[in-house]
Amino acid sequence: MSRSVLLVVMPQRPAELQVGEAAANCTRFFVAFPYGCLTIASYLKHHANGLETVEVLDLNLPSDETPEQVLEAKLWTREWDIIGFSMSYDSSYPWIRPLLDIVKYSAPSAIVVAGGPAVTTAYTEILAEYPEIDACCYSEGEIGLKTLVEADDVLLALEADPWVTRAKRSARTVYEDLDKVVDIDYGMVDIDAYGMKEAFSPFMRARKEEPKQFFLVTSRGCPFQCVFCAEPSYHGAGMRYVSVDKVVDHVTMLHEQYGLNVLTIYDDQILMNHARAKEIFRRLAPLDIRIEMPNGVTLSYIDEEMAHLMRAAGVDTLYLAIEHGSARVLKDVIKKPIAVKKIKPTIEILHKAGIYCQGFFVIGLPGETRAERQETRDAIIDWGLDWATFNFATPLRGTELYRVCKEKGWVDPKDIAFGSVTMTGYVIKAPGMDKAEIEDFVLNVNLDVNFVHNRNMRVGNYDVAKSAFAEVVNRHPGQPFAHYFLGECQSALGEDSSDSINRAMEIVERSEVWQRAFVRHGLVSPSTPIPFPTRRELIDSHAAL
Repeated sequence: MSRSVLLVVMPQRPAELQVGEAAANCTRFFVAFPYGCLTIASYLKHHANGLETVEVLDLNLPSDETPEQVLEAKLWTREWDIIGFSMSYDSSYPWIRPLLDIVKYSAPSAIVVAGGPAVTTAYTEILAEYPEIDACCYSEGEIGLKTLVEADDVLLALEADPWVTRAKRSARTVYEDLDKVVDIDYGMVDIDAYGMKEAFSPFMRARKEEPKQFFLVTSRGCPFQCVFCAEPSYHGAGMRYVSVDKVVDHVTMLHEQYGLNVLTIYDDQILMNHARAKEIFRRLAPLDIRIEMPNGVTLSYIDEEMAHLMRAAGVDTLYLAIEHGSARVLKDVIKKPIAVKKIKPTIEILHKAGIYCQGFFVIGLPGETRAERQETRDAIIDWGLDWATFNFATPLRGTELYRVCKEKGWVDPKDIAFGSVTMTGYVIKAPGMDKAEIEDFVLNVNLDVNFVHNRNMRVGNYDVAKSAFAEVVNRHPGQPFAHYFLGECQSALGEDSSDSINRAMEIVERSEVWQRAFVRHGLVSPSTPIPFPTRRELIDSHAAL
């Protein structure tokens, strides 16, 4: 018996942005390759016996039809034996009901399964609410779907790992031979339909040619147990790696066949195996591409050789998963094994190699104090980070933080209900954690360290700072601090800054919130919005404070 498999990438954006012109012109959303589904589909295509066909249907692609209409049309093209819904984010959850209704009508005999990160941490709710779903995949799906394709009895095969059913509520299967899953068959999708959106960097527009960006995961797993991270729930604590040869061969193929010039590596611990990481960067250098690692890296594994090899391979911006400026919070609250005393010297090593350094930080963890938040702000300035990104501590499913907050009643159930988590506000109600104070801190520390006390402006690298602010303006045209400090850089470089300053003024004059922010950070007088102080006056005033 041969079987046909359809993997459906569920919509990730709101329904009102899903159709026609609204979808095509949505500036806050771009469609990235469905890497997880492509990995599984490619694996089945190469290794599953008895496979008639496997296809990937991405319902995130802009269309004049609704996702329901797109799915229905695909279902009528053949008789599908297995339909798998892929859900990476909670935001896809509202789409389950209408899509299942289409399947029930158009493919009533198909086995229906669901998988993806969001499913791994919420299979209980999904199975309870949707009887049409026969099973949920826990963690990785290559082995599970291959088993279904090859099984004499598919329903019986669902009783084995990694499947979770209403009768079987535990599972764990991870795939060891990652060399067999790295070769993605991009012929299964229309490459031109996907966006090329590099992560934030002042150098992303340095090349003249259009980006041809492809993703890559070269390892799975993470041995760390950071309190806010669900990664061990997805791939386990043990590290598994694609061989160096397979990594280089695959990237070379993408470069030669598809014109790849930007490689986005989505590993969680790409640098942990020092020798392997160095060899990968050493062998990718001749391709003359740009490499980014937006998930963040652990700086403990960076030495001078690693820094120079990364830069030679095309890494111009590095995202450091630092998380906090307090040694106590890192050790006792987050449980992240990072030596604070190594942070500044490592950043200096990266700067010496010519790499722009960004840091990720989590604010509002239960037990964190006001003084430790200020310690984080001061540390960022002292370390010399080029940019910092701040996130609210959020009790995501699959994390220790979720378990503790739920057990202690530190979070309203509606704020962590499946499909409701947004991460745009602070929701934890632990003792000593004030929502308004923490949200105020996150807003203002971003303005403080990234704009008012921007490291590159402080050391006179105005061209780099200018590029960073220009990229913020491009992504967030209503952010007046970006316009204002872009103008400051233009002035310092002898360029006309009037357009940037005038645009900042226009935004501030229309917004009481931005007026207060400009006053708070010393950019305007409370009574007179103009003239703006000079950069030197700003530095002197803050130094005096």
